Amino acid sequence: MLRSRLFWFVAAIVVLCVGLMVFSAYTGRQSALSRGIGAAVVPAQGAASGLLDGVSGFFGYFYRYASLVEENEQLKAQLDEYRSLEQEYLTAVTENTELRKLTGLVAKYSDFDFELCQVSSVYRGVAQAGMNISHGSASGIEQGDVVMSRGGMIGYVSDVGPNYSEVVTVLDVSFECEAKVVRTKETVIARGSYDLLSKGKFELAFLDKEADLKVGDLVETSGYAGVYPPGLILGRVEEITLDAGGLTRNAVVAPIDDIFDMKWVYVVKDFEVVQ
Repeated sequence: MLRSRLFWFVAAIVVLCVGLMVFSAYTGRQSALSRGIGAAVVPAQGAASGLLDGVSGFFGYFYRYASLVEENEQLKAQLDEYRSLEQEYLTAVTENTELRKLTGLVAKYSDFDFELCQVSSVYRGVAQAGMNISHGSASGIEQGDVVMSRGGMIGYVSDVGPNYSEVVTVLDVSFECEAKVVRTKETVIARGSYDLLSKGKFELAFLDKEADLKVGDLVETSGYAGVYPPGLILGRVEEITLDAGGLTRNAVVAPIDDIFDMKWVYVVKDFEVVQ
């Protein structure tokens, strides 16, 4: 029954609309009813259009936001790539500079077989002062090899892996070698010191009370026994003191280069011992 009434209601509206269309077409004028329907429909159309525009703008915002996020991620990736390339370039420039310095060392020590290594890390403790470097046994480096800066000897290789090495520096309390004063040729013992390690210095121990030693004197490796090559500068005397008993003197020595600021070092893989 309800469906029948709804059908006849819809049919009546359809007939009415058709009649209004025929009337308008025949007379060329709109009836009052037609104008009324139009007045009601037009604002509704405007509202619907505004609603559609709003919905379109809402979803358009999220689309643009997603596009911006994607573009931002792409720009970040490009920036990371540029930074990586810049770092590689700077590393290459630095390595080229160090190779030029190595050329000078090779000219000075023509009988040395050098390996240029980058310093991976530097460490300092109560009794230890050392560093890790970037090359190892795969590059021909062996335990006991001398490690140099451009200025002179800074330590020796204490442990070796395939692609890394550990270095004990002249500041480490375990370090000790026979050395000599460049000016006087006097033989001395250079060794690490608990008291001086934190200051980045080492000492000359058991000097004769009458030894001819002055502040500013250079100290170098003696080369005795062939453990280390002769003539490698170890450091410069900064201070001379008497021991507690007043019978011998000690000297405070600063390394020729700042060990804790090293970025590159040169490992002497082989050298010729000249007697």
